[in-house]
Amino acid sequence: MGVISIGIAPMGIICIGIIPMGIIGLGVVSMGVITASVVGMGIVSVGYNTMGVVTAGPLSMSRVHLWGSKMKMPHMHHGHEIIHKSAYKNTYVIYDNEDMARTSGNLIGCTETHRVGNYWAPCKAPGKNN
Repeated sequence: MGVISIGIAPMGIICIGIIPMGIIGLGVVSMGVITASVVGMGIVSVGYNTMGVVTAGPLSMSRVHLWGSKMKMPHMHHGHEIIHKSAYKNTYVIYDNEDMARTSGNLIGCTETHRVGNYWAPCKAPGKNN
């Protein structure tokens, strides 16, 4: 731990490594205020698969996108239209039990679930009209 840390799981102000954790993190799986990594979580995060307030990357989830995907983080009180617009696109997700599928379905506006082998999926089964 220090001002500048380099290693497998470095912690400090500026961290460079496999799993850096600090104010600024540069590495494979990074956590910090500002991150640049393959998988990163931070206020500002740049990389392949990132989450934060401001992100850039092909699989980024945030409120502000510098470049990359346009996925939006759902908010519990506002922005429900973001989830509902893509409800039928997201019905391919399956769960271990019916309760999890029902909860997911409620978030995207579905009232039914259906079986997929030994698993459960939200919404009506594709191709079923009853």
